[in-house]
Amino acid sequence: MARWSIPQRADLRWYRWDDEYVIHHGLSNDTHRLSGDAGRVIEALQLHGMQDAFALAGQCGLDGEALEPILSALADLDLVARC
Repeated sequence: MARWSIPQRADLRWYRWDDEYVIHHGLSNDTHRLSGDAGRVIEALQLHGMQDAFALAGQCGLDGEALEPILSALADLDLVARC
């Protein structure tokens, strides 16, 4: 099973307002506005480190089908990486 983490080089900073997140990617200097589900994925990976998709889904209250497109979109933005 694939494991996921935050790329060290990303230097992410995140802020949460209600159920919305703003993530700043330090390396690229890009800022992204994310849904609550996507933001919780980033938050869980930053707080708990590398995890497999099953554990990550459980921590974020998501099922595997909902998590897959979120991880794919976050990977396209270089906010998460498959390990």
